[in-house]
Amino acid sequence: MDDQQLDDLKQFIEATVSQTEARLEQRIDDLSKDMHSGFSGVGEAIEQIHTEAATHERRLTNLEKTA
Repeated sequence: MDDQQLDDLKQFIEATVSQTEARLEQRIDDLSKDMHSGFSGVGEAIEQIHTEAATHERRLTNLEKTA
């Protein structure tokens, strides 16, 4: 292999690694967004359950007062 071929090979390897890094960074960003959305959904569900539990508790309290 001569110097030109070695330089070409180095450039090819560098470009391949660079492209792979870019794809991996994009996938990590996408996963981070998905995780954030998932955790937001969990928080909303917990808040809804808490609200419903408070409503049921008030209704039970009102029933106890009338009984």
